Amino acid sequence: MYTIGVDLGGTQIRAGLFDPAGKLLVKAEALTLANEGAEAVIGRMKESIYEVIRHVEGSISGNIAGIGIGSPGPLNPFTGVVLSPSTLPGMIDIPLRTIMTDEFRVPVYVNNDANAAALGEWLYGSGQHTNNLLYVTISTGIGAGIVVDGKLLLGEQGSAGEIGHMIIDPNGPLCSCGNRGCWEACASGTGIVERTKQKLERCDETQPYSRLQLCRTQELTAKDVFAAAMRYDALAMEIIEETRMYLGIGLINLINLYNPQKIVFGGGVSKAGDFLLKQPIEMAQQRSLLGMRDVQFSMAALGENVGLYGAAALVSYEQRNK
Repeated sequence: MYTIGVDLGGTQIRAGLFDPAGKLLVKAEALTLANEGAEAVIGRMKESIYEVIRHVEGSISGNIAGIGIGSPGPLNPFTGVVLSPSTLPGMIDIPLRTIMTDEFRVPVYVNNDANAAALGEWLYGSGQHTNNLLYVTISTGIGAGIVVDGKLLLGEQGSAGEIGHMIIDPNGPLCSCGNRGCWEACASGTGIVERTKQKLERCDETQPYSRLQLCRTQELTAKDVFAAAMRYDALAMEIIEETRMYLGIGLINLINLYNPQKIVFGGGVSKAGDFLLKQPIEMAQQRSLLGMRDVQFSMAALGENVGLYGAAALVSYEQRNK
């Protein structure tokens, strides 16, 4: 039977149809336009699902094993209720699983998008043949999906794995959660930009890096900071060195906490590759507890489709673990 995966993002909604072997056959995409409200977003999700279902012969109920949905959190994967994602304003206490089950009359599973991506990489990507996997996404924020002994780690309310809110530096930058020094505030793309802006504000013409191109960037992004560091911009290099240290501390904590066989990196910031990650990985391998240092590291293999594969994987995973 076929499965359908839906990747619900703050910018884009994507739906994919998968064959019984887990091969992506066709996909549909639509803008989320979250500012139009929950009803409009859910309507576009339904339209995207119907678009890929058109490629299935026969009845939906007889040919679709289920629909998996990866959504930004916080959400409750046990009830399928989306609580209040910051990237989806208006999606507050939405019973998404019930709504989609009523619409399509097939089993529907909803989980955090990072958990879904971890499942995708575990079953189809870089995490195959492992029982203990950490999928770490470094992007606008920092999140994780954690597979322990072959099962997703969910926690009491289904919110386990909020690694972006480990406190790395108690005197560090303010995080969106209200704490200071969270890993996300220190080392995410957003954190990199905010720390750079703060240092730029303190620049003056007597400082060498104040006259470099980085200071003239109007809409600063983490990508700009990486590019400037590669041109030996002193300020950018300082920021990247700090980021490497923060990432290394976080990885040490994760290894000591979860004893993973493999850590897989995803997300836009991780695309900086060895330039950003080589030093933190070496730091983690040298300073995590003895007996836990034999950790494999790799980049995500599924690319832009990791969310779709992960969402579809929710169906087989949930049905296998009932």
